[in-house]
Amino acid sequence: MRRNVVGGLAVIGALALALGVGGGVYGLAMARRGFSARDEPSALETKVARAARSLSMPAGAREVNNPLVPVPWQALADARAHWGDHCAICHAADGSGQTPIGQGLYPRAPDMRAAPTQDLSDGELYWIIQNGIRLTGMPAWGQAHDEVGNNDSWALVGSSARCRASARKSSTK
Repeated sequence: MRRNVVGGLAVIGALALALGVGGGVYGLAMARRGFSARDEPSALETKVARAARSLSMPAGAREVNNPLVPVPWQALADARAHWGDHCAICHAADGSGQTPIGQGLYPRAPDMRAAPTQDLSDGELYWIIQNGIRLTGMPAWGQAHDEVGNNDSWALVGSSARCRASARKSSTK
């Protein structure tokens, strides 16, 4: 029994040592190279950033429904204008994120047409628009008192939902 415990502790110690040495080597390499926003994020950084985005949202955000569904045509027109004024500078008019500012951010402005964003619920998109995402270029557009009542942001989410539905239809053809 004692032998198993000692052996298990030795394995755990070896793993901790390997992780510590590996982390130290990675940290030294990063320090020598510098931390430039021009570098492409590693797969690990991308996973960590997406996990941070998910963890930053309250548990119930995914279940919050858009109160404007169906979104009135005028609200959709206003949302498109809002996108042009506030969002397109980073995310581009087509949502690709291919703008000088969007590509200069670290992490890059996401392609709004890609699955990691398209798979977000209306409530999650609303939360991101209202509250931003720390350690990225995504600002908080909402005010503290807005909670779930900012119709401009909900119209933007509704506009995005129309794009998601359109993208799903074209991918099934």
